[in-house]
Amino acid sequence: MWLQLGLWMLLNEATHARLLKFTNVKCLELPTNGGFCRYDYCRLKVVRRNHVELSLKVTLLELPVTNLTTRLQCFQRRDGYRPFLYNILFDFCKLMGARKYQLSFERFVFDTIRQHSNFNHTCPWTENYMMVDKFALDINKMNMPVPPGVYRLDFTFYAYGIARSLTQVYFEKLD
Repeated sequence: MWLQLGLWMLLNEATHARLLKFTNVKCLELPTNGGFCRYDYCRLKVVRRNHVELSLKVTLLELPVTNLTTRLQCFQRRDGYRPFLYNILFDFCKLMGARKYQLSFERFVFDTIRQHSNFNHTCPWTENYMMVDKFALDINKMNMPVPPGVYRLDFTFYAYGIARSLTQVYFEKLD
C-alpha cells in the first residue's frame, strides 16, 4: 500500500511539474528595413516532449553597425495579447559591451540567450550575421518572475533610429 501511495505521489507530481517552453516564433523584416538585413531562418525544433529549441539567423547587409537599439515588450494572452509589465527601449551596443550593467529585465533576457548566440561583443558590429542557435527554455535555470500563462516577447531592432526587424517569441509557463 505504501508503495502504491508513493508511486501515485510521484506520478501526480510529474503531471503537475513546472514547465517553461517555446510555442511559436515569428521573424519579420519591417517595411522600413530598406535592405539592411535578411532573415536566413527562424524556427523552433521539438527535440523531445516539452523541450523545444529556438534557432534564428539574420544576415546584416550593411556593415559595420555602430548604432543598434532594441525595444523589448512583453505581452500576456488574455482575450488577445495584452501588454504585460515590460516595455523597454535600450542601447543594445551598451548592453552587450558592459560587463557590469545594472540588473534589469533586458540584462536577464540577453544573459540567458548569450551562451547560445554570437551576442558577445559591443559595437561596431562587424560580423555579417546575428544568430541564436539551439536555445531552449529551462525552468530550473531561469525561474521567470511571471505568473503561469501564455506570453509573447517582441524584440524590435532599430539601426540608426529606424526599425529594421521584429522577432516575436511565444512561450508558455505552467506551474
